[in-house]
Amino acid sequence: MAGVQPSAPQADRLGVATYILLCFIWGSTWLVIKVGYGGLGALTVAGWRFAVAGLMMTALMPLLDARWPHGRTEWLLVSFVGIVLFGADYGLIYWSEQFIDSGLTAILFATLPLATIAFAHVYIPGDRITARKLAGTLLAFLGVAALFGDRLRIDTSQAGPMLAVIAATVFAAAAGVASKRHGGSLHPAALNGPAMLIGSAAQILAAFALGERPRLPPSLSTWLAIGYLAVAGSVISFLGYFSLLKRWSVTSLSFIAVFTPPIALGLGFVFLGERPTAWTAVGSVLILVGVTLALSTPTTSRRV
Repeated sequence: MAGVQPSAPQADRLGVATYILLCFIWGSTWLVIKVGYGGLGALTVAGWRFAVAGLMMTALMPLLDARWPHGRTEWLLVSFVGIVLFGADYGLIYWSEQFIDSGLTAILFATLPLATIAFAHVYIPGDRITARKLAGTLLAFLGVAALFGDRLRIDTSQAGPMLAVIAATVFAAAAGVASKRHGGSLHPAALNGPAMLIGSAAQILAAFALGERPRLPPSLSTWLAIGYLAVAGSVISFLGYFSLLKRWSVTSLSFIAVFTPPIALGLGFVFLGERPTAWTAVGSVLILVGVTLALSTPTTSRRV
């Protein structure tokens, strides 16, 4: 993205490639979550996803030379990420997608950069809100909304699920900012593996509390959806995300949330024959302009 300076050197080609990969993976997960319930309760499916992902991540730790967390601060962070990100954030998303379509969910989750810049302003030294950053963030969000301008239908009876998605962005932003501030000494696998298992346990306990009666997925298609979301949508993506978080700003990474909707639409064009519209072009331009404005600096002297 010309003119954009995420908090990594421009020479960090692997980082840019990872960022793009994350956009593509998470751009596909909205639909997979939507179609992957398999007759199970929302929290049950989410619990299985992170149980599988957490077990895989912890199994990878010796291969990645990742030590287990130790000390009060590291375990507090792991527990916080487990409960807030893999528990509350994803629990709300899985619950809400039972009632609203994946496009609306993606639009609402695109408020993530707004929540992130607010938390970062308070909690990350040097990551302050500026008029330029705020304007770019709002413009990018309007771009996401414009992508679905010709098909978006909002029912006021869906206010609860819609608010749940917005609450999910707050939880995701809080987890990202906390990890940026306190997770520098932890390998991404050491942070995510235990946190995913904690999140899975929280999901299953919540499922019992809500009367879901958790059980094994009954069909191959549900297992395939859980497998994709666990391997690609969790293990690969969160290893990449938390690796980038050590070098890039949490604000720059939060803009993945505004790139995933156009990617989801692009996948629909390639695999489902869905045709782009003028709204698609307008939204894409607004997203690119907004992200460029938010992440670039007004001077010719760039800083990481």
